[in-house]
Amino acid sequence: MSEELAEKVRGRRQTVSLARLYLDPNNFRFVDKADYQPIGPEKVFNKDVQRRTATFILGRSQEQVRDLIASIKENGWLDIDPILVQAPNKGRYIVVEGNRRVATLKHLQARHEAESIDLGRLDPALFTRMPVVIHDADKRQHTVMMGLHHITGKRRWPAVSRAMAMKELLQHFDKDSDAVCRALGVTKREFNLSMKTLTLVEKYKESDYGDQFQSDQYNLFREVLARPTMRDWLNWDDAEYIAGDQANLNRLFSWISKEVEPDDDGDSDNPDAQTEYSPVITTVGHVRELAKMIDDPAAVKRLDETRSLQEATLSSSLLVKNEIDRAFGSCDSGVQKLGSKVGELNPGDLDRVEQLIGKLQGLALARKRRPPGSVARLPWEPFNELTKSQFSSISVRKYRGISGLVLDDLSRVNLIAGVNNAGKTSLLEAIYLLTRQNDERALVDVNRWRGRIEGELDPFWLIQQIQPAIQISGCFDDVPDNSASLKMQRISEPDEDIEDQTTFLAKIAIQSSYGGEVQATDVALFGDRPWRTNFDGRHWLCRSAFSSPFWTNRSDALAESNKASLEAGTKGKVIEFIRSHIDADITNIELADRFNRFLVSHLDFDGGVDLSAFGEGLRRVFEIGSLFAGARGGVLLIDEFETAIHRDLLVPFTRSVQELAAELNVQVFLTTHSKEALDAFIVNNYKTDDIACYAIRRSEKGASVRRFGGEKLLLLHEAADFDVRGIQ
Repeated sequence: MSEELAEKVRGRRQTVSLARLYLDPNNFRFVDKADYQPIGPEKVFNKDVQRRTATFILGRSQEQVRDLIASIKENGWLDIDPILVQAPNKGRYIVVEGNRRVATLKHLQARHEAESIDLGRLDPALFTRMPVVIHDADKRQHTVMMGLHHITGKRRWPAVSRAMAMKELLQHFDKDSDAVCRALGVTKREFNLSMKTLTLVEKYKESDYGDQFQSDQYNLFREVLARPTMRDWLNWDDAEYIAGDQANLNRLFSWISKEVEPDDDGDSDNPDAQTEYSPVITTVGHVRELAKMIDDPAAVKRLDETRSLQEATLSSSLLVKNEIDRAFGSCDSGVQKLGSKVGELNPGDLDRVEQLIGKLQGLALARKRRPPGSVARLPWEPFNELTKSQFSSISVRKYRGISGLVLDDLSRVNLIAGVNNAGKTSLLEAIYLLTRQNDERALVDVNRWRGRIEGELDPFWLIQQIQPAIQISGCFDDVPDNSASLKMQRISEPDEDIEDQTTFLAKIAIQSSYGGEVQATDVALFGDRPWRTNFDGRHWLCRSAFSSPFWTNRSDALAESNKASLEAGTKGKVIEFIRSHIDADITNIELADRFNRFLVSHLDFDGGVDLSAFGEGLRRVFEIGSLFAGARGGVLLIDEFETAIHRDLLVPFTRSVQELAAELNVQVFLTTHSKEALDAFIVNNYKTDDIACYAIRRSEKGASVRRFGGEKLLLLHEAADFDVRGIQ
């Protein structure tokens, strides 16, 4: 506990029975929940109230305290941060600080007494002699104390709970916002933005969509008010905390909500038939994309028509214009700097100038030949933003050297083992292509990775790398029609609509489907100009990411995953793993600049050090850990998992991989040559039943595979130190 907090708490230590401790039903941790109701003092000790409060804290299946349960069993009770309680009321104590820990102990006590569950290192004597600190703080001090813990402290409440606590303190401090900021140690900007956001949330709750409010939507409204373009679009009044443009406010509320409209085409036999449209804006990233195009009326109209942020963004001429203006600005600035140093340019510098001139001339030529209607390409959206599960089976009928390979009964973490040239990497590539459906950029990616090529690809080389045909399929997600497929053909003859057939090289025809929805892309490649792409449908099957020790992930992809890991709250866990197992003097790894470089903050260095200066193992751990958030709800593919990872790291790192996969709902496919890596997943004491291993063997007759479930692998390992890599 901090010295500042200790000064606020005038208390005395005492031990009491856990049964005499009562949870605080008005705790700010869960006052944002839809079914929360304020509880008066007379009902605080009611059994039903206490049971509902425990459910709020623990979750329906204790999913919200699983980490705490594991920690208590492993370490026992650590009496470091005391449980704070109010003075007793008829021998009963209300918990002021420590509700989550007390609720968890009560759950363990109930399970231990009813089922005799193993408590690990937790001494059951604690249930009757629980150390607490009794304090007599008033409501104002009470709220300040919780705020220091959960608003500016380490164990933060959700953002909406923090804002509501600030709002309550404003009343206790006679509406003196500066006093609240000083008491909590928050900035005036953070306080004001929190109050504005709560006001906007209340407006939403009063609207026709108010019954849809979820606490995580608070961050969407906060991001809206943090963006100047969005405030201008709403005609937001900072003094009165109101939106002057009611029509645009209603639009915003609609985009954040589900819409239900009646089917009025006259063909339905059911007059009450309705169509439900998903929310357009569901993440903070969506708000940022919206802010970039909100001043483009045509794009906003397109968003209203299609309820697709991607469609609207692709149609926005404003975004393209801004990107072009920024590029010209950078170019002009660079030319001026070179002009000021013209006398210092050496022959090599002048050669680079000539190369730049050639590129600019090439741009002018490409503009003349560019097909009409081409637009900027952005990441596509997955079919389903939230997935219940991922692949249950995958069939690779034709991809590189693999034919007729079927993986059934897939698990959360799937280990791909086999000798060299068995097709393990090819299998990962095939899965990646299937996740990206008809997005031809995935096909370019896998060939770029194999060739270890950065920058622009030579179309002649690319044509040589692309196979004549690809055929992959699988079953994805727990939905009624979950069949997914991908077919690709390389066609040498030009279509009749190809104007310049003399420089035509080939056409790549991609067709994909999921749940009965067919998408298609045609790519025409030429020898002397950019290729031409036409596509019908722009949906990925799911988010996916690929990690290999033999090439570096695109800097923009890793930067996006870094942002996603910050939003998901998992970056801190990755950094903590690195500090605990690799280098304790590392304090952070942060995105540094527009070139998407990462700088490491280290106690041995005054400034940030480029991540590339550290060992391969650290970089690999950071990359894999970050990519999980970028693949949230989808698939992460890791080639040669053990490469650059020290053998002493394998057990804790495999456990970390499984924990991130479970937390972010990611399905993992990884290849390995290492028996130590396979064994690490088996012996890391984390959800062995979440693991499956597939031993692949390729012969003249084709590819074959044998599956081993995690529990079976554990039995084989313990009985005979079994090695699946060479299985026949």
